[in-house]
Amino acid sequence: MESIETLIPDREGNYLVVVLSFYDRSDKTETFQIPPEFGDLDIADISIAKIELDKPLHLRAFHGMCRWLIEQFKIFPNAVFSFICSTDPLETHHTDIDPQEYRWDLFEYFYRRNREELNCMGVSAKDIIVGPEGFQTFAKVFYRETHAPIIHLVVDHLVNKY
Repeated sequence: MESIETLIPDREGNYLVVVLSFYDRSDKTETFQIPPEFGDLDIADISIAKIELDKPLHLRAFHGMCRWLIEQFKIFPNAVFSFICSTDPLETHHTDIDPQEYRWDLFEYFYRRNREELNCMGVSAKDIIVGPEGFQTFAKVFYRETHAPIIHLVVDHLVNKY
């Protein structure tokens, strides 16, 4: 699996690591069962991590992450990206919600702020819930309208991935 990675700084000396991990050709045909006419489709998982887990992260890093991801949509015009919220514990002042819900709310906030630009690029998003009962988390799949006929294959894989 090939990947592209970037470090995005905040103002407080912490960093976000954002990685796009691309599935190889055999994964696309065997795992996802993408039809041959969509063989040039790129499929990548987005992973996001903080360098210093015990140190707060300024919102500037999240804005930078969104800008970087939008640039990747420009670089990879034939790509589908997916993001699955981690259920790992999270240090936050918001103790009334699960870590994955907090991550989802944050990711959704930044998505909504950039929706107009993504729409102008022809990028849509689909929200899904992944994982077995009791261990579910949230996910989002970003795709272009030209991929709409096969996006269900990517969604099916993600729903059953965990």
